[in-house]
Amino acid sequence: MSYTEPDFGYILKKIDTSGAVYNADLLRRYHLSLKTRRFVILCGVSGSGKTLLTRTYADAVDAKYCLVAVAPNWTTNEDLLGYYNPLSKQYYDTDFSLFLRQASRAYHSAISVNRRPQPFHLVLDEMNLARVEYYFAKFLSAMEVLTSAGKAQVTMSGPDVVDLTPNLYFVGTVNVDETTQNFADKIYDRAQVIEVTHLREEVASRIQRPELRDWLMAIFDAVAEVQPFSIRVVDEISRYVDEAVRIGLPWEEALDDQIIQKILPRIKGTDFRIGTMLQRLNDITVNRFPRSNYKIQQLNYSFHTNGIASFF
Repeated sequence: MSYTEPDFGYILKKIDTSGAVYNADLLRRYHLSLKTRRFVILCGVSGSGKTLLTRTYADAVDAKYCLVAVAPNWTTNEDLLGYYNPLSKQYYDTDFSLFLRQASRAYHSAISVNRRPQPFHLVLDEMNLARVEYYFAKFLSAMEVLTSAGKAQVTMSGPDVVDLTPNLYFVGTVNVDETTQNFADKIYDRAQVIEVTHLREEVASRIQRPELRDWLMAIFDAVAEVQPFSIRVVDEISRYVDEAVRIGLPWEEALDDQIIQKILPRIKGTDFRIGTMLQRLNDITVNRFPRSNYKIQQLNYSFHTNGIASFF
């Protein structure tokens, strides 16, 4: 059967009914970027929904999907594409290289009978945990040829060559924090780069308890400029509070727990704006969330005394 691409309106509706929360502008940019470049980098804070976006979009357009987690110890092309063992005379594929082969076979099979091929979405999750220039060089060069010439090949070993076909789309997710590697300019030059963020009303819509919503969004506003937290954090706090209420704990006490456990550990560094943020948090928590307020006062003292905030 020939593949039929759904229209953009259908894609929006499909993603919306999945329960994922993404604004139409973000989805539009992702949709157009894939069509323009076939290589898209999604960046943002941890838990902002980058990987979920790749999966829900692939489901919406009925694409084959493969998620490959990058390891910090990747240093060569072989880590990504596999390697040939001359002793066993066997090529050892990775999930990444197997998916490339599958996409190539599907493309040539469809074209041979004059059908439109199904798209294949290949996602490298947290791709900057390792140095991209080390493990990604061969594939990046081939993708550049694919974009400019419409077809390309990547050599696995000797005569083992795999076609990179037009039905293949590549996405990388990037967490923006101090644990990851920076990209060389040539990486950004060869990709469409989209920051995944959520509008305030999208975050608020995830919180079902009105009383919790008011206080948690006040905290969200207080930290958003310096240490924003993601929808994943909001969802986890909401679940924690719901479970606490089920065992008879007041929701205020449960939120006090979560401010300490999920929000305050993120506050660290020397950014001059931290002082103002801590004062805002102090004003919100004083006389309401005592344990959190005590910890905030400790952070504030450390910041104004030593010039650095550190939870631990």
